[in-house]
Amino acid sequence: MHFRRKIYIGASFLAILGMTGCYTPPTLKPEFTVKPRESTTTAVKPPKRVEPYIVSQLNHYFVRDWRYIVIHHSATESGSAAEFDRYHREKRGWENGLGYHFVIGNGNGSPDGEIEIGNRWITQIDGAHAGVEEYNHYGIGICLVGNFNQSRPTAAQMASLSELVEYLQHRCHITAENVIMHRHCRQTDCPGRNFPYYKLLANTSRF
Repeated sequence: MHFRRKIYIGASFLAILGMTGCYTPPTLKPEFTVKPRESTTTAVKPPKRVEPYIVSQLNHYFVRDWRYIVIHHSATESGSAAEFDRYHREKRGWENGLGYHFVIGNGNGSPDGEIEIGNRWITQIDGAHAGVEEYNHYGIGICLVGNFNQSRPTAAQMASLSELVEYLQHRCHITAENVIMHRHCRQTDCPGRNFPYYKLLANTSRF
């Protein structure tokens, strides 16, 4: 089935410590690391959910040496990239706003399954999502709106996530073993106990 959804570009995103499950105390030793990879500008077919007009933002003319894809949940029932961006700028004092590169809506605050592209992806700068320097610098942060300790991602969210992850894997040459959850790099339950990680891995590309 071919889904088409409008994707909003936003310098926007996650956190709200009290509202997000991504805060975590002590830093743990990363479970795995990889050797640096050369940047690439090779364009690949974008996810079906990505409208043609936005492909230019995904196929950015320059892509950094990304090594990981880090999955998060917002730990909130609703939200959008714009809401999270506002919180990060006004409450956290982050000049670049949204700490993540992408946000995927759940129908409460933004359309279900909609992929919102943050300014950190467009400008190819570090994220502010992992709480660990290596994963902020080398990790592409994707946040799904929802609290997955209490519920599960929607089918539309998982479909969009799978397509986006596969796209980014090919675009940035990221192996399946480096598609990780936030709790793989820091002590936290993010993206929640009910996040279907192995279902996501079943749909990732293996190089």
